[in-house]
Parts: sequence; structure tokens; C-alpha cells
Amino acid sequence: MNVKKLEKYGAESLGQLRKVMLHNPEQSIRRIKETNLKFFLFDRVPDYDRYISEHKAYAKLLSDNGVEVYELSDLIINNRELMSYIPNLAYLNDSSVITARGAVLSAMCPGGRQYEEIVVREALEALGIPILHASEPGDRFEGFITISPDTLFLALTERHSRESVERFFSFALQHFQDMIYAEIPQARRFMHPDMIFNRISEQLGVYFPPAFLKCWHIQRSGRQEIDFAAWMKHRKVELIPISDEEQQKWGTSFIILEPNHVINYDISLKPSTRKALESMGVRFTQFHPDALLAGGGSLRCLTLRLLRV
Repeated sequence: MNVKKLEKYGAESLGQLRKVMLHNPEQSIRRIKETNLKFFLFDRVPDYDRYISEHKAYAKLLSDNGVEVYELSDLIINNRELMSYIPNLAYLNDSSVITARGAVLSAMCPGGRQYEEIVVREALEALGIPILHASEPGDRFEGFITISPDTLFLALTERHSRESVERFFSFALQHFQDMIYAEIPQARRFMHPDMIFNRISEQLGVYFPPAFLKCWHIQRSGRQEIDFAAWMKHRKVELIPISDEEQQKWGTSFIILEPNHVINYDISLKPSTRKALESMGVRFTQFHPDALLAGGGSLRCLTLRLLRV
């Protein structure tokens, strides 16, 4: 395998998306059956061929918009057999976050998502992306959002344990300036931080207010409880609320091609919300899902973003 290592990775700002990694689970997706749906955290058995076809269509959409797409399986030698047993590897966004300082590997939910990070680590090492942090054995920690190169957003979801989050704080404050930490309802619909908040540009974002039960601003000097929207407004970021229905259809979980250019499911936002955002300069490239919905994830879930510039 001859892979050119990345000279740059992560993002210093919310710029144009240049490189991503996807994984079309052509073999492993066929392992999903009625008897193991819950184990693999799928909502239904997918139409296998259509799932693969929709995934390829999404990869082409990214390429057509100037994004270089790496396929995970092209980077794997040592863990090819393991990869073929894990259908959830398709949801690469959950497995790690790529920062300008290196990759932060997740500790995946026990059961059907176990061992994904082993495969992803091999791919990242093949690309020359250093591992900045890997969770400890027994941790439950599935990611965060970078609000800026120095500020992280982390939510205590059903896929995080409080103990793992507290250990992550100790690490993160050695490398990042501060964090926003939200306690949210423990439910599948809020399984990852991007299910309640996402940025569209440096000045605009969307969020689901009812999910923010309590929220803190965490720095080396201590923690202060905050109102998230007010804190973001102080940083000159306007947050647009979405409805309960929109949140359940991945309203905050989308891909930003560049500031104010969104790729999302066409079912996610109401026409009124989309129109309001368009009046603020947001442009939408929409994708219609069918078989992809079987796994309960969005286009963002499928996409490990490697480089923004």
C-alpha cells in the first residue's frame, strides 16, 4: 500500500472542506439481520444494495463539490478481517475527531461498535495523522465538536460516561483553551453532541434548546454555569433554534462544505426554517436518504472530516 501522508489535517478555522474519509461497508452491512439489530444499534435491516448505492452517491456528491474522499478500506492492511465484521464503521464521524493537533480517538459503545477505533487508528496512522489522545480501557466516549481551534463542545450523551468525560477534561485542558460542557437527556435521539448543536459559519449555528439541561464553561481556572445561547451570542455567534420534529430528523447533524454552505438530508429541516436560514445567506445542497436511515445516522455521521482550510 502506497499512501501519501497528509501534510496538514484538522482545521484552524471553519474554512472549506478539503479532505474526508468515508467507508462503504459493502461486506459488513450484510451482517445486519432482524436477530441482531439491537446489538448493532440499527433501527431496521437496510436494503443492502440500496444502502451501498446511496453511500456511493454521497461520496460522489462530495467529490463533485471539490472534496477529496479517502476510502477507509484502501488504508487498511492489518485489520481487514476485523473491518469486515463491523457494519457501524460506516459511521466514521463517531470514531474520532481530527484536530490541527492530531486525532482524538473515541472509546466506542460496547457491543456492536466495539473495536472500531482499532481499525480507524490504522487508517489515521497510514495517513500520517498523529494520535493526540486515545481513551483508556473501559471508557465510553464518542466524540465532541470543535467550536474553534481552541474551544471544544462536549455533551454527556448516552454514549459517554461521566467518568470518561471527567478524565477527558484533564487531558483537553492541557491542549485546548476551554470547553463548553452540556448535560443532556440520556436518549438515543441525543446520542452524539452534533444532535443538539452545529455550526454553519463562524457567526451562525443551529441548536435544540430543550436538550440543554445544564451547561458549563470550563477553563483551567474552574467551571462556570452558563446559558449556552447567551455565551455564544457574547462571542458574536447567533444560534437558530430548531423544533422537536427537526431535531429527530437530524436537523443539527449536517456537513459544512464551506461557511454557509450545508449538505444535509432533505427531510431534516422544515421549509420555514430552511427559508429563514437562506435569508441569512445559507445555501443548501440536499441529499435524499432511504436505506441510509436504517442505521439511525446522518451524512455527518458517515463523514470523518480530515482537513479544512
